[in-house]
Order: sequence, then structure tokens, then C-alpha cells
Amino acid sequence: NLAIVFLIVNVIMTNFGKRIFAGFCSNFASKYNDVSNSLKIELFKDLNDMKKGEKISILEIGAGPGANFKYFDREALVQTVEPNLHFAKYFDENRSKFPKLDIKDIKEGFGEDLSAAGIADASVDAVVMTLVLCSVQDQLKCLEEIKRVLKPGGKFFYIEHIIGEKGSTIRTVHKLLMIGGFWPFMADGCCTDRATDKVMETAGFGKLEQKKYDLPISEGAAIPFRICGGIVKPHLMGVATK
Repeated sequence: NLAIVFLIVNVIMTNFGKRIFAGFCSNFASKYNDVSNSLKIELFKDLNDMKKGEKISILEIGAGPGANFKYFDREALVQTVEPNLHFAKYFDENRSKFPKLDIKDIKEGFGEDLSAAGIADASVDAVVMTLVLCSVQDQLKCLEEIKRVLKPGGKFFYIEHIIGEKGSTIRTVHKLLMIGGFWPFMADGCCTDRATDKVMETAGFGKLEQKKYDLPISEGAAIPFRICGGIVKPHLMGVATK
């Protein structure tokens, strides 16, 4: 009976969804880094060039398993805020690989209220978010918080998947996945229909540099990654300066 199947899935996802998502995401993040390596190196070049010779302060929101730490090629104090603490095991395994970075314990919190996680005004040189603005409850409120915690001249580095272009097949897929809240329910709040590029243009940063691109997925990639990667193929990356 289909109703029973849906009920079982609902019970599993309601009770164990965040734990399952943390495990899946940690595996996905490794494969995502493989295909995005050159793009992340390009994105974080500015971060690695900031205040040469100084130990800067980085805040990563939605750090998950710490997949971006390998791209912070400098001395830095790294604070992280993450709403899903089931990532902690993967996070701790990852941060042990980067002794050059002063990575503090993961803090439970949300991008819309960084003060609750103890992040003070004008206290960080850089904020990092990758594949997180798709799942926050309020993108503009989150961006206001990012501007609050950045020092004057501080930079916000981001990579996000975005809704497909008007008239495209993938845009139709993105809208269908949102019917009844199906995709957010299955993917811990992730939304496939967000035009984050447009939101960034209205967020009030002093300077904004961003570009759209398609996530590069090889034919030889594992089928689960090809499916998920295909769904989030339209991408955006950028640097916003306070």
C-alpha cells in the first residue's frame, strides 16, 4: 500500500532525517569538492590574499563536515555555525587534518541569528557559505547578519545552487520538486527554486562580484551524485564586500 510506504518514509525522515542528511552530505561534499576544486580555488583566492602575514578571522555558516577547510591556505582563526550537530563527527575528523588553522568547536546556530551563537558586531574578516543559502529560512535576514558581523571592508564568499533560467527544463524540475514541500522535506530544508543571484543584488553590500555557471559533472561520476548534481546544476559564486 502506497500510503503505508509514505507513512514509513515520513516517520524515518522526521526522526532520523538530520542524521541521515549529515552522513549523505558529508559523502556528497567530498565528491562535490572533486568537481568544484578549480572553482573553489578561484573563489577563495581573495580570502587567502587578505591581510597578508596576519592571522585573519573566518566565520563559516553551515560548515557541515568542514569541506571548505582545505581551501583556507593561510593562518586563520575559524569559527563555524551549524544548525545540524549530527555533522560534528565528520567535522572533527576533517579539522584534525589542518593544524595550520585554528578551528574552534562547531557552534549550534542559524545564519539568521548569529548573535545567539556569540558572533559579535564587526568581529570577522571573512564569512563563508557554500550550498547553505538554499536552506535558510530568510535569506535577507541572514545577509543582514553577515553584514553585521563583518568588519568594515570584510568579505562574504559564497557558492550556491540557484533556480534554472526561465524557459529551461531544469527550472520546471526545480518548481516540481518544491510542490508540497517534497524536496525541502527530503533534503533538510534545501529549496530548489531560489534566485539567490537576484537576492544578492538587493542585499546592500558595498561591492558585489558574482557569476553564474553550471556545476561540472563528469559522465563517470557515481549515479547518486549525477542525479543530485544534475538537480542543482545551475550555480552561482561570488564575493560581496561590506
